[in-house]
This record gives sequence, C-alpha cells and structure tokens, in this order.
Amino acid sequence: MPDDRLTTVRETGIWEQTLRRSRFIGICRPIVSEDDARCMLEDVKNDYPGARHYVYAWRTNYPVKLQRHSDDGEPTGTGGLPVLSALLSEKIDRGGVVVVRYFGGILLGASGLTRAYGSTALEAVRAAQPVQYVLCPMFRVEADYATYNRLTGQLERLGYEQRDPDFGATVSWLVGASDRDVDQLHQRIMDLSSGAATMSPAGSIWLEDKIIAGNSEPV
Repeated sequence: MPDDRLTTVRETGIWEQTLRRSRFIGICRPIVSEDDARCMLEDVKNDYPGARHYVYAWRTNYPVKLQRHSDDGEPTGTGGLPVLSALLSEKIDRGGVVVVRYFGGILLGASGLTRAYGSTALEAVRAAQPVQYVLCPMFRVEADYATYNRLTGQLERLGYEQRDPDFGATVSWLVGASDRDVDQLHQRIMDLSSGAATMSPAGSIWLEDKIIAGNSEPV
C-alpha cells in the first residue's frame, strides 16, 4: 500500500453465528496504534464476559507496519490466522478483529474452527464497512464574499473537500484535493474567480477516497 493511501473500517461492525452450540461473535473496529488494539481487546472482554476464547488479529501502518494475532488457547493456527486472513483479504491497513467464542460443548475439529473463526471475522469486517483514505494536500483559499459564495457552491458540486471558513474582511477557507487534481483545482479557482482569489499550501489531510473530486465539469 502506498504511503499516501490507507484502508480502514468506517465504524464498529458486529456479526454473530452459532455453530454446533458454540456462539461466535466477531467485533471489528478501526484502530490506529497498538494501544488502540489493546484497548479494543479489553473493551470486548468487558462487553462479552465469561467467554472461553477471545481470538484476535489486528494490523496497523502507524507509526510502523505491524500485525499481530492470537489463538487464545485454540489449537495453533485455527483462530488467529483465519482472523488475520479476513483483514488481509479486505486489504485493511488499520483495523482489528476480536472473535469471541462461547463454547457449546461440542468440538468442531481443526477445520471447523478455522472456518468458524475465518467466516465470523470476515463478516464482521464487512459489517464495519471498509473504506479507503487518500493523503491529500490542503490549500487556504482567500476571496471576497461574492467570490466565496460563487466558488464554494461550485467546488461543492465538483466534490472537493471544504472546511473551516473564516469570515472577516474577506473569507478564507480550506480546500482539499488529491495530488492529481491540484493543478485542476488551481485552474478552476482562478477561472471561477476571474483571478481574484488566492490559494496557498496549508498542509495535508486524510480524506475519504470517494469524496475526492473527479472529472466533473462546472455547471
């Protein structure tokens, strides 16, 4: 995964199934750091007390790429690896899954456990809604009020990220675009403002890929 892109999940996802009287509950949520993963595991243990196993896997790319998994007492390779495979199959860079098992008294065997943990984890990841983010440059745009009103509506329709307007003698606000759209954004701002607006670099921000401006034309 390039350093300017990452995939995580949008929210906490929960999915449950019962197999031969054993209850499997998958919980997936976004994480950034190893500490987040530890907190997630503790939260799940508090929310689902008394389970036989809390099998988990997590991945992060911050501040370095790390991944961990645990069978938590299940036979080696039947729990943590299938859960990790669910994250890998959805290409999750920052996310964790815990699969809780309340034992129902009937053994599933190695292959049965592998399928149970893997399928529960995968459905939990999908329920959490995987989403990709792109690291995008931000720019501070400054214009008079009339130009601001004209620009902000057009930029919204084109799908550019806009935030934090500051209303004073003029209006300044932040506009984000992907690297490939920076020249196009500058040209559009100059054209729509007849050269009256200014645009200066203002750092960068992670933005959801689907909201990054595409090739729409002004209306």
